[in-house]
Amino acid sequence: MEFDLIHRHFATPFSALAHANGGTVIAGIGDDCAALRPAANHVLYVSTDTLVESVHFFTTDVPAVVGWKSLVSNLSDLAASGANPLGFTLNLSLPHVEEAWLASFSSGLLEAAAQYNCPLVGGDTTSAGTNLLKTISITVFGQAVGTHTGFHRSLARADDEVWVSGTPGLARLGLLLEYQCRGQLDRCCEPSSLQRVEALLGALPEALKNSAFQALQRPLPRLELGQRLHSVARACLDLSDGLSGDLLHITKASNLRAVLSLTALQALWLRKWPELSEHIDADSLLETLVFTTLEGGDDFELCWTCPSGQRPAKVAAGVAQSCVGKLEAGEGVWLMQHQDSEPIRLESRSYVHFSQGLT
Repeated sequence: MEFDLIHRHFATPFSALAHANGGTVIAGIGDDCAALRPAANHVLYVSTDTLVESVHFFTTDVPAVVGWKSLVSNLSDLAASGANPLGFTLNLSLPHVEEAWLASFSSGLLEAAAQYNCPLVGGDTTSAGTNLLKTISITVFGQAVGTHTGFHRSLARADDEVWVSGTPGLARLGLLLEYQCRGQLDRCCEPSSLQRVEALLGALPEALKNSAFQALQRPLPRLELGQRLHSVARACLDLSDGLSGDLLHITKASNLRAVLSLTALQALWLRKWPELSEHIDADSLLETLVFTTLEGGDDFELCWTCPSGQRPAKVAAGVAQSCVGKLEAGEGVWLMQHQDSEPIRLESRSYVHFSQGLT
């Protein structure tokens, strides 16, 4: 039954993509090991991630959305390393076989794999036993030219600028809207912020709501941007757990502090919602949006540091890039509220594993 399931939902649908990459995929599904051939003078990059039902995705989520996001979250790690995908493996642990769920999940997974030319080359399926929740583990393989530094977090330097792609916090906004639709907004907001979040969600224009849902359900890995950051960025990571918490990884590894600009973070949202500046509660709404950026997760946008004045020679198509701060001597992540004010230290309140989950 296991092999029939593998062939029906994975081996057969994904075979054309593997064959199209025959120069790279030497052996794939059906052998004990996959065999991949990186290009000459390239370095292999590997990333793995696990998604658990009711922790990383809702039980009622469309399976195709889960499939798309499962792969894209790993491809985003390759983007943050400046690597291109070679292939991936998939491990599924299921409480029982649901043909309709598997068919839809496989279709979303295949759509992402085909769009980013990342063939499925192996994996495993197993019963979850007494565990009633689905578990999805993906390992992705990529490559980059050997002269590339890899954007390691310890490579940042004092006086570097801090840049981000897109609108970090947009996916978090989508998650807040999702919880609101379920009548469970209080489950992902602290009591002290619930009223402000409700006011924000009530004021959002429909276009921004749609963008937020899209960012949550169909994130895009910034692979092209990662390539254009070669020889520009020093340190880089993807924003999967919130700007303040993720940027803290760079500051710790590089023994520096980051000072973020409130004005720059507000500008991210004013670009998405220009009419906000005329709103009677603009200041309060902007404050809530900024903390959505700082504390949110699942955006899979890139955050990188680079010497002042440097940026990609050619902007990746359709991807906004914004300088939001700088690095200097010290430690931690700080927020500069006004040009002449003293920055305030931010406590990391991004996603913490083993302490949060979906229901």
